Amino acid sequence: MIEVEIKVRILDPKIIKNKFEENKGVYKLSLLHEDTYFNMPKGLRDFKKTDEALRLRKSIEFNKKELTNEQRINHYITYKGKKLDSSTKTREEIEIKIEDINMMKNLLRELGFQEILTVKKERDSYEFEFKSFRIEALIDYLPILDQHFIEVEYLLNSSEKLEESKEVLFEFLSLFGIKKEESIRKSYLELIVDKSKNNLKKN
Repeated sequence: MIEVEIKVRILDPKIIKNKFEENKGVYKLSLLHEDTYFNMPKGLRDFKKTDEALRLRKSIEFNKKELTNEQRINHYITYKGKKLDSSTKTREEIEIKIEDINMMKNLLRELGFQEILTVKKERDSYEFEFKSFRIEALIDYLPILDQHFIEVEYLLNSSEKLEESKEVLFEFLSLFGIKKEESIRKSYLELIVDKSKNNLKKN
């Protein structure tokens, strides 16, 4: 699958949530993600240089509108290929649901994979029907960055409609006053690493 994805920073998530509802966005669920990233074993290719990613995810899912606050926990292993263009985070994605995340961590460590960093985020997921496209829009908060973001995503089976999909997503974001040049291509992992480097320079 190819995940067409655009990410932008936002200042006030409450304003965006209100705009989502005004534009017929359907709240689906909320999630707490704990993502642990790995690099290849030493001496093999470096994901930082090749712009790839390997991630283990613990996903806690719940519905804020349900009084029960029932939670579901799922685990995934995900590979992300290098970004395919210069304006978005579009890339090949292979995601597999797994039963035991700790066993998978142990397996990767035994094979020499290097554990890099764990990223935690809170997110609310909305779904939109826009120009015959079913778009997932996520409002994210990253405590380590103390920043909010929107991610909009659309999945493709091939790159045939890649350019059209990107343009539709940018047009969709324009409904909320978001411009094309606000797109952030860096992953959350990259943004966190950048912040750590900047803090080291200040100290």
